[in-house]
Amino acid sequence: MTELYNPKKEVYTALKTLGYTCVQGNQAIFNKTPAITFNIGDNVPTYDLEKDIAKFDVEMNVDVWADDSVTASRVAKEVESAMRGIDYLMNYLADIPRPEGALYHIAMRFDAIK
Repeated sequence: MTELYNPKKEVYTALKTLGYTCVQGNQAIFNKTPAITFNIGDNVPTYDLEKDIAKFDVEMNVDVWADDSVTASRVAKEVESAMRGIDYLMNYLADIPRPEGALYHIAMRFDAIK
């Protein structure tokens, strides 16, 4: 029987190797930019006929925070590559509107079957 799959460690390890501040959670709590935050958007099991877990459909939300647009875009490109390296494929990317004085923010979403 497959147990509940928790993707946090795998994703944290992959993103942390990029060398930026990396925090699990959906709040932007960090002291240095660029920074990456992430959280599980969904983690849905599929069951087989014996009611064992056959696989998980995982959605991971990743946010990139930076002082300027060029840096945010560069880090987002690195994030996409790192996530693809652990079999998460990007299905969404958006530049979030930036109020005066706020950090640049790129929101990304990835899907994987585990």
